[in-house]
Amino acid sequence: MASAGTGGDRGQAGAEDSYLRSLVDQLRSELEEGAAVLASERQRWAVEREADRLQARDVVDALRVELESSVLERNAAVQAAAMQSADEVAQLRATVDELRSTLVSVQAEAKRERDVLDRRFREEREQLQGTISALRTQMETTDGN
Repeated sequence: MASAGTGGDRGQAGAEDSYLRSLVDQLRSELEEGAAVLASERQRWAVEREADRLQARDVVDALRVELESSVLERNAAVQAAAMQSADEVAQLRATVDELRSTLVSVQAEAKRERDVLDRRFREEREQLQGTISALRTQMETTDGN
């Protein structure tokens, strides 16, 4: 009986061994499939990360171009405003010079007119004083007679 049990044990051990080999093969196969899926997922993630990186770089480049364009536009606007301001300053200076020239000529004309009026006033005063003196002398001579 002992030999029959041993043969049965061997058969059971052989079946168990066969089952374990089959299980190991199945697990190895699943492990290899899992490794392949993992490698595939890693590859997909790497491709997605690269696509995201490229998209982010494109966005950064587009923003940089937009910023540079904005800076150029702002600088052009500032330069245009500065030029317009310089033109306005030049026009205002020309107007000030013209007004100053007009003021000087008006002052000179007013001084000439005042001098003429002062001279006429003095002449008229001298004439009136002469007339007063002549009348006084005439009155004194008529009173003395």
